[in-house]
Amino acid sequence: MLNPPLPYRRLVALPGLRAFEAVARLGSVREAAEELHVTPGAVSQQVKALEAEIGATLVQRQGTGLVLTRMGQEVKDDLTTAFRLLGRVSDRMRRGLKGLSLRLRIEDPALAANWLLTRLQRYRARPDSVDVVLETATSWAQMEPEAFDFDIRFGLGDWPGVTAHRLFADEVYPVFSPRVLERHPLAEPGDLKHHTLLHLDWTGQPVIWPDWPAWLRAAGIEDVDTSRGIHFTDFALCLQAAVAGQGVALGTTGAVADLLADGRLLCPFEKSIVTPFAYYIVHRPDVLKRPEAQSFLNWILEEAKATEI
Repeated sequence: MLNPPLPYRRLVALPGLRAFEAVARLGSVREAAEELHVTPGAVSQQVKALEAEIGATLVQRQGTGLVLTRMGQEVKDDLTTAFRLLGRVSDRMRRGLKGLSLRLRIEDPALAANWLLTRLQRYRARPDSVDVVLETATSWAQMEPEAFDFDIRFGLGDWPGVTAHRLFADEVYPVFSPRVLERHPLAEPGDLKHHTLLHLDWTGQPVIWPDWPAWLRAAGIEDVDTSRGIHFTDFALCLQAAVAGQGVALGTTGAVADLLADGRLLCPFEKSIVTPFAYYIVHRPDVLKRPEAQSFLNWILEEAKATEI
């Protein structure tokens, strides 16, 4: 038996809701007016009309600025989420089926540059592909629930509110350009003492990342000075320096797979450190209701499975 329809609920005036949401998010009537392409007076009147309709104050003036009342604070985030969702639906309706797209965020620019981008070209060649809007982010903040369809993250896979699919586990091992061999051989781990070490500093990140001292201990090497070398806070730049022959870096599974496959980097040592972390693609549970999202997920999981190290 079909579930009975939900009872109709009368909404308050949408112009007032939209005006209040913009004011609450931007903290300014003037900026809200610019965003909505109306006058500041019109925004103020719409907010006042909304307050009159619900019988409660949402915004109060304090000096030269604005503050939200308790009710205003309680509803502003939900309204932002609701209008973001309405915007997505409106865009899809305007574009029609041929204009479908997926929004993908990736936290690691190195993985985006060295693994994802080449594979996205193959995805676009598929007959069932849709446009992919890709954004990289170096902050480790949680994904806003409605901000992205998919998010590629690095961690333990235990994020609340999303479903996580592991792409590949991560190993850490030295990688370097063939150019460094022109300066000195690098046939065994002990030879690292003759080469510049490229360090990745993960200061402030909520993960414990294997560094050069950890890898050298695992390899049983004690006479390499790990205090020297070049330090980076961006993994992509660190790998670029390795490709350019500036030294030896610690590579990771996903980030260097293609660089190893095409010979831009070498990895002669068998010793690697397996970390408890992995790359995951995560999404809200409702995303897979869309056929194009399920198809994209199936495709990227197959690509990850086929990644060779």
